[in-house]
Amino acid sequence: ESLDYIAQVLEKAVADKPAEGKLQSAVGALLQKIIKQHKRVLFNGDGYDIAWHKEAAKRGLPHLRNTADALPVLKSKKVIDLFGKYSVLNKQEVESRAHIFAEKYVKQLIIEAETMVSMANTLILPAAIRHQGELAKTLASMKESGAKDQSLRSSLNDFTGRVKKLRETIAALDKAAAHHVAGHDPFEHCVYIKDKVVPAMAKVREVADDLETRIAEDIWPLPTYREMLSIK
Repeated sequence: ESLDYIAQVLEKAVADKPAEGKLQSAVGALLQKIIKQHKRVLFNGDGYDIAWHKEAAKRGLPHLRNTADALPVLKSKKVIDLFGKYSVLNKQEVESRAHIFAEKYVKQLIIEAETMVSMANTLILPAAIRHQGELAKTLASMKESGAKDQSLRSSLNDFTGRVKKLRETIAALDKAAAHHVAGHDPFEHCVYIKDKVVPAMAKVREVADDLETRIAEDIWPLPTYREMLSIK
């Protein structure tokens, strides 16, 4: 569309007398106009830096941070008109594709969430309970021998609280993933996934990452970050 616009402006400017000087003058004038209209999108710094995010907001630029925010734009009037103008897709075809993309997003995220619940329940939680049991056995043995170590009891109490938090976050994620949006609107479901399921996944991840640094290496069932980042 942009190339079409530029071509039309230049063709109109030179008309039936495309002299080199006349064309260069038209190009210069058009470039100045384009830069003036769209200067706010030009940025030569680090586009991933948070400072640019703030600057973009200050310039009034859209900032679609995730799929759920971005997908509705695909079926906006501006996009539909663009595809229709060049006979690429009609309104129904654009909307159907947007609908499919939304359903795909929902299904993929639900699969990821359910997989996370399964891994947490069958791998991480059992390992945490096993480590908790080892701490309890050691504490019981020390108590039986008459030795006293309050730091070990504190460690057990602290770890027990972390295991409880893991159970709670797993249950919250399981509940969030099982929820169905009324009316089965995929775009509303996308928003629900973004607002409820993804944050719940992040909480499970946070607790699991913390436990990885506390559970004995011979008990932890998954490759650790250290192992994955190190070349042996």
